Amino acid sequence: MDWKESFPKENRYFETKDGILYCGDALEILPKIPSESVDLLITDPPYGISKEGAKITRKRISDVLLDFGEWDRQWQSDEEYFFWTEEWFKEVVRALKPKSWLFIFFDKQRLGIFDLFLAPKYGIKAKTIFVWIKTNPVPSFRKVNFVSSTEFVWVGSKGESKIKNFKSQKEMVNYFIYPNGSAYKETSHPTEKPLALIKHFVEIGSNEGEIVLDPFVGSGTTAIACEMLRRRWIGIEKNEEFCKGIVKRLQKGVQRSLWSK
Repeated sequence: MDWKESFPKENRYFETKDGILYCGDALEILPKIPSESVDLLITDPPYGISKEGAKITRKRISDVLLDFGEWDRQWQSDEEYFFWTEEWFKEVVRALKPKSWLFIFFDKQRLGIFDLFLAPKYGIKAKTIFVWIKTNPVPSFRKVNFVSSTEFVWVGSKGESKIKNFKSQKEMVNYFIYPNGSAYKETSHPTEKPLALIKHFVEIGSNEGEIVLDPFVGSGTTAIACEMLRRRWIGIEKNEEFCKGIVKRLQKGVQRSLWSK
C-alpha cells in the first residue's frame, strides 16, 4: 500500500512521490493525521510578534519591517496565543511515534511555555534550546539594545530517546552559525529558514524513508530538505500564496535534478 493512503485526502494541494503539501488550517488538518504515524517534527510556527504596519524607518537604505503579515498577528492576547499553541502541540504529540524528536522554532520570550507547561503535560522530554547564530544580523540602528543575532529552537523527544543519527561531537553542539535570509532567500516568505540548518535537523532526527511533519511549512524548506535527503514529508500551510511558492521550489529542484537520483 502507498504510504500516502494512511493520510487525509482532502486539502491536498500538491504531491511528490515522497511528500504531501496540504493547503489549510493546521488545527483542522492535524487531527486527521493518524496517531503514531510520524517520525519527526520540524516546524516554525507563527511567533505572534507582528504589529500591523510597524517598521523601522532608515535613511538611504530600505526599512526594517516589523509586520510579517496577518498570519502572524491573528491573536488578541498572549492567553489566546498560548491556547492556540497547545492545540497544535497536543495534536503533533499524538501523531508522533514514541521516541520521535521535535524541533520547534519559537519566540525567545515565550519559550518557557514548553519546558514549564506543554512538555510535562503531554509526556514530552525537554532536551535543549538550540541557538541559530546569525553571522549577518540586522544592525541596531536605534542603539537601544543589543544587536539581535540569534533565533531559538526548542528541542524535545516523545519519551526518553537517543538521537537517531548522532554526528561527530563537534557537529552535535546546540548552536548553528549561519547568515540570515539576506544571504540565501529563495522565496518571498519573510521568515524563510536556512536549508543547511533544516537539513541538519532532518539528518540527525530521522532515517531515510521515515516521515517528517511540518504543520507550518511556510516557505517549504522542510519539504526541500526531505526531498534532498530521501525522507517522506507532510507539510501544512494555510496561506495559498506561500503554497504556490513551495510548489515552485519543488518543481525547480526537480528541474535541477537536485534529488532525482
